[in-house]
Amino acid sequence: MQLPVISECAAEGCAYNHDHTCHAAAITVGDLDSPVCDTFMGADLEGGEPSTTGRVGACKMADCRHNSGLECHAPAITVGLEHEQVNCLTYERT
Repeated sequence: MQLPVISECAAEGCAYNHDHTCHAAAITVGDLDSPVCDTFMGADLEGGEPSTTGRVGACKMADCRHNSGLECHAPAITVGLEHEQVNCLTYERT
């Protein structure tokens, strides 16, 4: 299985975000209640690998239509601010 690409990240204050591109090797989505980006790190540090485009490693949102076996099967996702937190904007409740 190919891990889904994070096609855009609008979380400006994240250590892994550089020019709206996520550079974490893989993120985890969800905290059982909302599709929050668990990998978000709001810090003055720079994280990730500049040559890497972030992907979704795991998703805890079992009620998402893209989720099967706690793995994301969307072709790509977008991450951004929603309800004052950094969320997977591709999340769609089944």
